[in-house]
Amino acid sequence: MADENKSARPRAALASVLLWDLLLTCLLLSVFFTLKLLLPALLAGRAVTTVPDPAPVETAAEPTPEAALPVEAASVPGPEPTPDTRTPWQIRFAEHFSPVPVLTDHSYTSPETSIDIQTHTRQFRKRTAVYHVADIYLASPEQFCTYTANNELKYFSVQAVEEMDRAAGAILSISGDCYSYQHYALLLRNGVAYKTDHAYEEICVLWPDGRLETLAYGDYKVDELLAEGPAQIWCFGPALLDAEGHVKRYYSASTAVSYTNPRCAIGYYEPGHYCFVVVDGRQHGYSDGVLLDELALIFEELGCRAAYNLDGGGTAVMFFNHRPFSRQSNGADREIGDILLIKEDAWS
Repeated sequence: MADENKSARPRAALASVLLWDLLLTCLLLSVFFTLKLLLPALLAGRAVTTVPDPAPVETAAEPTPEAALPVEAASVPGPEPTPDTRTPWQIRFAEHFSPVPVLTDHSYTSPETSIDIQTHTRQFRKRTAVYHVADIYLASPEQFCTYTANNELKYFSVQAVEEMDRAAGAILSISGDCYSYQHYALLLRNGVAYKTDHAYEEICVLWPDGRLETLAYGDYKVDELLAEGPAQIWCFGPALLDAEGHVKRYYSASTAVSYTNPRCAIGYYEPGHYCFVVVDGRQHGYSDGVLLDELALIFEELGCRAAYNLDGGGTAVMFFNHRPFSRQSNGADREIGDILLIKEDAWS
């Protein structure tokens, strides 16, 4: 009995050890299974379902350096600037022109022309004089030209001013220098010579660049002058101002021209800027006319650099918009040899 008890104890101890080994092995397997299989799945599922994506944060875009732009974008040129097609005179006198033609009873403006006519009344030596001053700005020299009677250069050819004015398409016109009645003179119209004799009177020359000058008998040689290609040469006179633009001390003129008369004359400021002056006369109670020095004083006060007397008396007249603006002394449109005029292509 005692021997059986002694043998049973080692078997119980062995069984106990085996049981604990089994339990420990199961525990280790459980731990291994948990760590190896279940824990990663739990962690993965938690990351997907419980951690939200961070909200995007808006930031200002960094400017792209010009050098980093694509070649096509960086080299595309801007719009071409609109070319300035104005003439030098249009640019210089821009404030006097208008974008579209504007006509009144005493003025006309357009992109090419500016004419403003003012009528004045004043006393000269206790005589009354009414005179009309047309202030003129042009876009090109070609606008200042002449028209001869019946559109021909012919001795004794005359025509009514209104007919010439309309035929020439004039905006403004004045009587000329009585060219068709002159036997000996230096006369040139629109670049064409009519007579090439040396004039004994002072002459007036309009050059293609718009300059206007008066020349005395000894100031020129005909061949040399014509070789320079003037646009117009008028021969009546006299020149009204000296070289400084002042009234002269003495005027060389015939007796008839020296008397108090209706007058017609041209004034010059600079290329592109001129004036026409017509003085009404021989009309008692309205206007008597002026002497040459009084006419010269008008141009001096206007600030002209040069001025030249044209055919006056009953011939003196100014037309504007195809109608008489001044009052001729004979009360009618007198037939004369030529007119000086301002025109433009757009005028109708």
